[in-house]
Amino acid sequence: MTEVLLINSPVKMPEVDLHARMGPPLGLGYLSAVLLQNDFDVDVIDMNVPLDHDHRIGWGFDVRQPLEQLRDRIARVHPLMVGISACTETYPNALKIVRIAKEVDSEITTVLGGPHVTFLSTEALERSEVDIVVRNEGEFTILELAGYFRDGHGKLDEIRGISFRKNGNVVSNPDRPLIKDLDVLPFPARQLFPLQLYPYPGNVLTARGCPGRCIFCAAAAMSGVRYRMRSPENVVGELIRLFEDHHINYFVFVDDTFTVFNNRTMRLCDLIDELSFDIHWSCTGRVNTVTKGMLERMAKAGCDNINFGIESGSQRILDSIKKGITLRQVEDAVKLALESGITPVCSFMIPHPDDTEETIEKTKKLMNRLLSQGCHISIAVTTPFPGTHLYDHAKELGVTMMSDKWEDFDCSTPVIATKNFSQEDIYRLRLGITDFMNRPTGHHKL
Repeated sequence: MTEVLLINSPVKMPEVDLHARMGPPLGLGYLSAVLLQNDFDVDVIDMNVPLDHDHRIGWGFDVRQPLEQLRDRIARVHPLMVGISACTETYPNALKIVRIAKEVDSEITTVLGGPHVTFLSTEALERSEVDIVVRNEGEFTILELAGYFRDGHGKLDEIRGISFRKNGNVVSNPDRPLIKDLDVLPFPARQLFPLQLYPYPGNVLTARGCPGRCIFCAAAAMSGVRYRMRSPENVVGELIRLFEDHHINYFVFVDDTFTVFNNRTMRLCDLIDELSFDIHWSCTGRVNTVTKGMLERMAKAGCDNINFGIESGSQRILDSIKKGITLRQVEDAVKLALESGITPVCSFMIPHPDDTEETIEKTKKLMNRLLSQGCHISIAVTTPFPGTHLYDHAKELGVTMMSDKWEDFDCSTPVIATKNFSQEDIYRLRLGITDFMNRPTGHHKL
């Protein structure tokens, strides 16, 4: 019998949402690894890929039956505890999953985790089928919960980092301290995932948190406004494991910001150069943290893509969202990356609370300029996620919530109106830019 079944809640349309299934969900990979290390029987399901692993995404992915397939799987393995990871967009599906688990066996303990319920734990526990919410980092919290339900170890009241119901009231135990030394964690248990179904199975997390304070991002709140790093030696040890066990030699460093500290980045590149096999990799960066020497060193070590969060072509808007960068830094970073042989992927959001037609035009002009230089562009619709300054201060920022459906919070569906743009205006902006992005490559004009 499986003791702990961990499930990654799916997006609305996993069959067409490539981003949701780029690589295995590392959060569940880390939880599984810690449980396995402590002799728990663990099973994992990522519902963004087919439950039938004999079929590839796009070739026979049956989107009609995944929840019924899941019901059969839960009944077959009959877990003591089901843990579901959910972001805001996937929260409604997470509720469907906990309901299915309870229908299979009301004695199964259901646990929700992830950024959405971390900030809205009371709302989640209003649902009777949700037994426990794990807040923030879950590795050692889930381990204590598993020990409590399997072996009767400890008391629920003493497990830090959880919220639950007691005598009809929601109780939130004190926060669990964040893990200071990330090197103590085992590598994610990728052997539990169908790696052949992911375009980029070599996703690697080298740090947690972000030094930025952007109003639209919850990374700082999730990590207690701290930035914690694995040692370069530990990171390269994971790369070696992935190559030896799974023959992976392309890696995606999925940190919120990879290039925070020059010395650490340089050391990691030195260790990569010492590997007995060649690798290529991509990462995230901030335009105010990269230098010519760093980018050249990264390129030599196999980096071919870097994602820069640009967000806007207006300095006034960048300042208003507390991005902490300048347009001059954008131009310099992009130029240096291109000269080093690294392709920048520049991401933008529209519209920010203070955006106007004039500032949107500035953003379009910057996009055009970056495209003409050889950059790639990605665009998201501004979305106020729980835990962000934008969500907590929406009213004072002139932002009106236009949807109460969490599944719409997918960064492509407009869910807000701002003081200068209605929801219909934002649809128009999104469709116009989507049309632009779908044109054949060349000298695009927005």
